[in-house]
Amino acid sequence: FKTLCGYWHVPITDKRFTPMWAYANRYRLPVLSHTWEDPFDSPAMFRSLVKRYPHVSFLLGHAGGADKGRREAEELAQEYPNVHLEWCGSFCSTIPWEETLRRVSPRQVVFGTDAMVHDFNWELGRLLSLDVPDQTLLPILGGNMRRILAMRRMRA
Repeated sequence: FKTLCGYWHVPITDKRFTPMWAYANRYRLPVLSHTWEDPFDSPAMFRSLVKRYPHVSFLLGHAGGADKGRREAEELAQEYPNVHLEWCGSFCSTIPWEETLRRVSPRQVVFGTDAMVHDFNWELGRLLSLDVPDQTLLPILGGNMRRILAMRRMRA
């Protein structure tokens, strides 16, 4: 599943999403949600959802957006291991990613590019240019997503 609540002008907490959350929780699926500092999908709005659906892997697209959203995303990930920050739009915040990776486990970050919207080479180059050990980057580049997908259940 992927949500784009800021584009749709529908809050992520809207009850119409309940069947999606319940299904994803039942089958232990990831949900990628566009997150930003707006009244529709800021990371802080996910707190009640993360509590209610502990088997969903929450992928916070753009890692919350700018600085306030990034901090909210970090706080949520620190508290809940099923919350993951997604890399795409890594340039939206002035907070250095090295700092974020000290606050949030690298096991809770997944690489993403926003497909055709952002330059794949630039996003990858930015990640590979971080001043962190290679072993920090390897799970972000694919291991974390493989682990998330392996948690899914075929039957509940």
